[in-house]
Amino acid sequence: MTASQHQFHHADDGTPEGAWTSSPEWAELPQVDLTTLPGLRRLVVVAAHPDDETLGAAGLLQAAAAQDLDTIVLVATDGERSHPNSPTCTPDSLGRQRRDEVARAVALCHSTAAVKYAGLPDGRLVSHTAQLAESLRSAVADIGAGTLIAAPWSHDGHADHEAAGTVARTVARECGGILLEYPIWLWHWGTRADVPWRDVVALPLDERMRAVKRAAEARHVSQVAALSDRPGDEVLLGSHVLAHFDRDREVFIDTENTWRTGVFERLHRADSDPWQLASSDYEQTKRLATLRLLRRRRFRRAFEPGCSVGVFTAELASRCDELIAMDVSATAVAAAAARCAELCNVTVEVGGVPDDWPVGEFDLIVLSEIGYFLTREALTAVATRIRDNLADDGVVLLCHWRHPVHGWPLDGDEVHDILLGALDLPIVASERNNEFAAIALGPLVL
Repeated sequence: MTASQHQFHHADDGTPEGAWTSSPEWAELPQVDLTTLPGLRRLVVVAAHPDDETLGAAGLLQAAAAQDLDTIVLVATDGERSHPNSPTCTPDSLGRQRRDEVARAVALCHSTAAVKYAGLPDGRLVSHTAQLAESLRSAVADIGAGTLIAAPWSHDGHADHEAAGTVARTVARECGGILLEYPIWLWHWGTRADVPWRDVVALPLDERMRAVKRAAEARHVSQVAALSDRPGDEVLLGSHVLAHFDRDREVFIDTENTWRTGVFERLHRADSDPWQLASSDYEQTKRLATLRLLRRRRFRRAFEPGCSVGVFTAELASRCDELIAMDVSATAVAAAAARCAELCNVTVEVGGVPDDWPVGEFDLIVLSEIGYFLTREALTAVATRIRDNLADDGVVLLCHWRHPVHGWPLDGDEVHDILLGALDLPIVASERNNEFAAIALGPLVL
């Protein structure tokens, strides 16, 4: 891993800010909006050095705070070598100062964000990527695809930034999380031709957010002001550099196209069976209990949205003349289709409910473990689709986990309450325990 071949110095004039804001691509950037990400549970901002998180992602931190989003700032190095020739500060004292600065800056942007320090050597991050990766995996923990990772751009022209960005990309791929990379030095050395515009997204900043960002930048005193008037203690982030971060937006590079990729697609790309449907004893027990609620041996035409990798689909198929299974993840659909390849009565399609509801009448509709991923309005619309497409002798089979579902609109009991009220069908059979509730609705006499 080596830094991109870009020679620059922080004191150089660099690219004027107007060259960026006047570029034709600037006005057309797709916008980042955290409220459009169902299932988002944690933001992890990676900084190669103290101040990267503020320059590149202070607005993102504020947006996360507004959503009460669990947030961790992982600082890879203490930035102790920012002034290697300082006559007044040792690397140790400067590192301690910069830790204090980043803590105070982050607190302005997100008061409950946790700041964690990897303590890796400044300027030598490329030799310590394994340690940084472990620190980042620890920050992501078990959140997986519910994580948004923001990190320095992996082509920023600074070796430490590129190492941090490359590590973030690796971990994001592993966990299925969203990765947004923020350029820092690109704006100083680059030109329009250096920007991968098709991958660029922007987070709008209002005046209040910009003011908070300026205040956070000012907390990094060791970087925005001279340590002293002696040679070696000069300002590192002059006004010409800071101008690139006083914008009405923060700019990120979505190299992996994760922002535009839904959470379920990312889940299935990262893990071939993200819910362990094929291996979990709990899942097998739940499926058997759910199938026992079906008093009829055979159904003419069934619909199973949210089929994931098709484990339940294959078991349902033995009870159906025709079964349509559906999932929003193309990767999941491919896995389900492969699992059911020899079952000629099964069709697996890409789509989601209520919008992609298939045409025709069904005498079995299965909603298993998908209701809490829908908003209350969408779930009510699903109930309408069921009423409009359920045969007179049709059965609706519901099954949902009963524990809290973090990061999603509803929990399992709420899902069942909404559907029971909206469908107004009698309960034919049910099973309920501390783990899950399964309910069969339909005609009392079959």
